[in-house]
Amino acid sequence: MSRPTPRPARPAARLLPVVGALAVALVAGGCGTATDALVGIEPAPAERTAAAPLDTDGATAIATRLLTAAEAPADGDAAAQKAARARTFTGDALTLAEARAARKAQPPTGTALVTGPTPKVLAQSQGRAWPRAILATSLDADDNTQYLHVLLSEQPDEAFRIAATVPMFAGAQLPAVGSASEGAPLLDTGSKEGLAASPEAVLKAWAGALAYPKPRPTKVVDVTDPFAEGLTRAAAGQAKALGKLATLSQVHSPQLEHALTFRLADGGAVTFALVKRTDTITLKPTAKELVLPKEYADVVGKAKVTRSMKLENLEAVAVVVPESGAASVIGASELLVSGTGR
Repeated sequence: MSRPTPRPARPAARLLPVVGALAVALVAGGCGTATDALVGIEPAPAERTAAAPLDTDGATAIATRLLTAAEAPADGDAAAQKAARARTFTGDALTLAEARAARKAQPPTGTALVTGPTPKVLAQSQGRAWPRAILATSLDADDNTQYLHVLLSEQPDEAFRIAATVPMFAGAQLPAVGSASEGAPLLDTGSKEGLAASPEAVLKAWAGALAYPKPRPTKVVDVTDPFAEGLTRAAAGQAKALGKLATLSQVHSPQLEHALTFRLADGGAVTFALVKRTDTITLKPTAKELVLPKEYADVVGKAKVTRSMKLENLEAVAVVVPESGAASVIGASELLVSGTGR
């Protein structure tokens, strides 16, 4: 997550890396009464709502298809590529896919067969209603990183698409999600629902605890995860390097419109959400200008700034919220998406 170091023209103000950053419903009915029943014919069994809508093989096939599509090289013109992304991604994952595409100077092209990662289905949402979600995991053998994926079908006429992908931290664990046949209920991210705190409250507390230079201490969520600690160290080092020449501030803002939450077997929950981080560097009168490295210049749209620079990053996070005690972030990633300067 390291980035190039910009260098102001006069006097020297060194900018250090800033680190971020789940069938069809059965319907039984008729117009007759109980006395109309034929001899030997029993009433249709009641629909089993506490069940996963797909069998494991079906869910695995969906996950495999989508993860393969996500890894396939972009093909066609810009409009065709955008349409392909919309067929593969939705929600937060689509937001990130579009941001990545916008950052690519030369989108990858090619016709090589892409096999994609082999996923394992961990759970499906419970019941026959929509939306339906699949929770799956895959392993990147190149760097031994475990990924969690949420696949979502929002309406009966909509295919599943990838709604979230988050890399897990080394050594992190996701508690059991429950019986694959029964399904895992989807929860309201803004409601407590028997949890120590609502996932929304947890994400807001995590965001506040990572604010710089004035973090807000919290007991709602543990902020000693590798991602949070990396952010804290990088911000402190950046501020020290800027010294008397400029100031640094970081603000985290949870973006919960597309957040998804599954109930875990132990009564807890796991939530997938997006957090926007805004890094602002403000020059003091003692610094004439700040020369930007190419990565920053590309998103800011200029090679140097004389007053301030603002960078927007998107952080995909997975957080486990227990029935009691502090929540914990088990995975996260960041992407620099835009910037402004003056």
